[in-house]
Amino acid sequence: MYLKKWSIYALLLANVTYAQQDTTINQSKQNLQEVVITAIKANKVMPITQTTLTKKQIESRYYGADVPAVINYTPSINMVSDNGTGIGYSSFRLRGMEQTRINTTINGIPVNDAENQGVFFNNFADLMSSAESVQIQRGIGTSTNGTSSFGGSINIFTKNLTEKTSAAINVGYGSFNSHRITTEFQSGLLHNRVMFYGRLSNISTDGYRQNSGSKINSYAFSGAYKMKNAILKFNTFGGSTQNQLSYLGVDKTTLDANRKSNPFVNNETDAFEQNFYQLQYTHQISSKQSFHISPYYVIGGAPKFQFLFPSSWGYDYAYFNMQNPIIGQDTLLYTGDMMTSYRLKQKFYGVFLNYNLKLKNTDIVTGVHANSLHSTHLMEINWGTILPAGSIQNQEVYNNTGNKNEVSAFIKTSHNITSAWSVFVDAQVRSATFSYTEKQMAIRNFGYSVENMNWTFMNWRLGSRYYLNNANSVYAMIGQSYREPTRFDYFQDDFATRDIKQKDINPEMVLDFESGYEYSNRNIYAKVNAYLMLFSNQIIGLGQLNVFGYPITTNVNESKRMGIETEIVLPITKHISLTNYSSFSNNTIKNITQFYTTSYSGIDTSVQYSNVTLAYSPSVIINQGIQVKLSNWFDVELMYRYVGMQYLDNTQTKDVSIPTFNYIDGRINVQLKNWIKVGEPVFSLRLNNITNKHYASSGSVGSGTNMVDNTGKNLSVPLYFPAATLNYFATLSWMF
Repeated sequence: MYLKKWSIYALLLANVTYAQQDTTINQSKQNLQEVVITAIKANKVMPITQTTLTKKQIESRYYGADVPAVINYTPSINMVSDNGTGIGYSSFRLRGMEQTRINTTINGIPVNDAENQGVFFNNFADLMSSAESVQIQRGIGTSTNGTSSFGGSINIFTKNLTEKTSAAINVGYGSFNSHRITTEFQSGLLHNRVMFYGRLSNISTDGYRQNSGSKINSYAFSGAYKMKNAILKFNTFGGSTQNQLSYLGVDKTTLDANRKSNPFVNNETDAFEQNFYQLQYTHQISSKQSFHISPYYVIGGAPKFQFLFPSSWGYDYAYFNMQNPIIGQDTLLYTGDMMTSYRLKQKFYGVFLNYNLKLKNTDIVTGVHANSLHSTHLMEINWGTILPAGSIQNQEVYNNTGNKNEVSAFIKTSHNITSAWSVFVDAQVRSATFSYTEKQMAIRNFGYSVENMNWTFMNWRLGSRYYLNNANSVYAMIGQSYREPTRFDYFQDDFATRDIKQKDINPEMVLDFESGYEYSNRNIYAKVNAYLMLFSNQIIGLGQLNVFGYPITTNVNESKRMGIETEIVLPITKHISLTNYSSFSNNTIKNITQFYTTSYSGIDTSVQYSNVTLAYSPSVIINQGIQVKLSNWFDVELMYRYVGMQYLDNTQTKDVSIPTFNYIDGRINVQLKNWIKVGEPVFSLRLNNITNKHYASSGSVGSGTNMVDNTGKNLSVPLYFPAATLNYFATLSWMF
């Protein structure tokens, strides 16, 4: 296996590969609010492939569409929106890997669902209004809290409390009856000790697609008490959302006839809520030592997730372990229409501790993290056109509970060899366990067993940065990371559909090589990064989605992702600057066996594919922008985006793919303080898809179409998620 060969090379390189020094190493005193960042966030001189969006950049990009839309113009990101607008259910892929393979934290709190590793930003939408910074680490990055950083990580940090009193209101309206109202305040420093921050938000949209609206309420609050060498801070944020479901794509014939089509037409809706609570204590022990401890508690769930199982989907009584009813002399093979309601109740709590020691030429950060999740899943039958005798309304079909526990510890050491050359070592030990219990139901009583599972991984990074001069530097990093399968990887459903053993799915492993060149001088910035990611037992999507919209997955023995990423900011004149954030990649599986049904005989068969492109992994993504700042009160930005073809399964079949697409977005910002002397009013207009392109950002493979003909041709039917045509969003922001 080429992974074993590369692992040997990696160990040899470890003796000559070097890392960087934290920029805070020479600081005598840190901002206490930032101490948590040193354990998770990569600073600019680390040999970590990363892009950091500052508060100013976030404010210029954000208008109400959530986190995926804000980071969409950074390298190797591809956003997906269920309803086509970016408001409501939206997600992203990084280097072709979807969000369950990307670690996400907010102030160090793991946001990925511990069981299934999904992230649902719309549960606490408008968080970008309260963001101080967002860092996107590509590749395995640095050690972090929660699931192992595998394809990358997204680290969000909420606004620092300020000593200045302020208030702000943002009111916006746009296409598809979309609107946003946000109010914020900063108390300033009270009695030289206390500070507060608060935000309330309401966002809604009817969605671009039919029956795809979202209504979201969210909040954020922080309070801090300052001491001589310490700060105690409390953070809470969260929200509740109500959505019309739109997570299924449509075939090309339907798309051409009605781009706004949505297969959910029976009032399929959901409601989710999630609330985060965090206490942070930071103590500056001395000029060389600091300590941080942060317990957190997250409670969430789905008070409503209602969708229809129509008989045309073929869900017979055996799915729920019911006896097929008999009317007259005929046995009914299908349930008819059945409206179901899914419920989820979760409690998630944990704590992390970090210690930072600064010596003359060495900076050491170490920490531990532990958390526990208790998650109950259940489903009810609200009504059905045909139900067995004895059934009652709202009867439970299944009820099961997953328990996931995790503990990890890390140490990161940065050392200056010379003033220009530094080395970095990062090692993490992580252990996780999962157990499952199922309540026996009167209707569904299969009684499958699920083995208790446990995993222990050692993840490591080695790297170096060398400054050629003040403006030019080169860096390199090598590292290895492991990640356990999710609950959905095992079940492919919301409950066990067979006896499950841990060895049924293998943990994933990646060996990551990153190297790059960086130039930074005044307003000019350029960075080129090359990467090679070698995977063993990578868990990949097969193209199909289950009834909850999660991808059906499997292991593949060997696969790789390699590419080049660019980041360029280039002033042309005093008023005009160009930006480029692009990626060019090759993403392949060495061997995969795809199972089909033959169209001519109905017999199951298999086809072996070799050296084929991974699904959802475009080889080219280009973001080319131009910004024109005509004065200190008016600026305009246009961004051209091109995304190459994406295969929807792993067979490299052109007929089962998303075609290339391109579009142009724009924004206009007008500072109104020259005419309005009260506060600082700003008018902004966001124009999306200015050229009115008809495109789909993503898709899936149609259920029940996994077939081949007598020549072996793949007959899978591609389904598409249509993106919105030309649309706008206008916002008036007023700070006092």
